[in-house]
Amino acid sequence: MAEAFYNHLTKSKDAFSAGTDPKTPKKYPKIPEEIYKIMLEEGIDISSQKVKLINKKFINEARKIFIMCKKELCPNYLINSNKTTYWKITDPYKMNLYDRTKIRDEIKAKVKSII
Repeated sequence: MAEAFYNHLTKSKDAFSAGTDPKTPKKYPKIPEEIYKIMLEEGIDISSQKVKLINKKFINEARKIFIMCKKELCPNYLINSNKTTYWKITDPYKMNLYDRTKIRDEIKAKVKSII
């Protein structure tokens, strides 16, 4: 969601997002439908997005990294990077629509704050 908001609001393709759990890309070969729908409510179509896994190349190429998972779930090369800022945002996985929408709005506000 953060990637989509940033790229939409800045009319760019500068942001990219990736997860830390190696199982996630296989678990979600495409964006979950419930996330797709709440982003579409914001006028952002993320249907072509892919779930990606963080790697050292992403870290090396990034100017700034905003982390939305628990620090203990991050690989050391990410934790030790001087480019990181931690955003305390709950993972919307398996939340009801109301709570997912609250998380979406929280992410949008955080993204707007850095633009």
